[in-house]
Amino acid sequence: MNRILKTILIVFALSSGAAAHAQWADKIILYLPNRVIDVFDVFTLNVCFGPVVRAELTATHSVQVGAGIGYTFNLMKDANRQYGYAAQNGWNVCAGPFLSEDIERRPASPWVKEYWEVFTGIPLPSDPLYVPKTGARDYWEFGGKLGLALAEVDFSLHPVDILDAVLGFFFIDLQGDDLTFENLR
Repeated sequence: MNRILKTILIVFALSSGAAAHAQWADKIILYLPNRVIDVFDVFTLNVCFGPVVRAELTATHSVQVGAGIGYTFNLMKDANRQYGYAAQNGWNVCAGPFLSEDIERRPASPWVKEYWEVFTGIPLPSDPLYVPKTGARDYWEFGGKLGLALAEVDFSLHPVDILDAVLGFFFIDLQGDDLTFENLR
């Protein structure tokens, strides 16, 4: 009985140590790629072409002002690692915490999230559109959009991703989004 218990404890200790070792090996070997990806996560830059009139400023989606309408084809580097292209159609009006919109993004490339949002009210960070890592938008972003005639530019910074990038240099993954060898399988 004593020998069986010792064997079980040794197997448990070795297996849990192997997992911890693999986790640290991932952090060290993938350190540079993860830091580069984290730095790219801190901003959004979308260049859009099509008939549009839009002017917006956002200091989180609790404090925003502006309006716009248009149908654009977007080349995207957006929040939550969305890279690619999409067509976007619709209108929005925002003032302070209040937002009214009917916006559709389709058909998206594989790494851009599609959505159709018809909303009037005060957006909340818990809305599915703003969920960290999986939402199509970042609730906490600071930035703006400006579009006239046939072109629009959307630029914003993501404070949570900035903190994640800074802490990543000290091996702290705030967002839990660093690559591991398990992700690469």
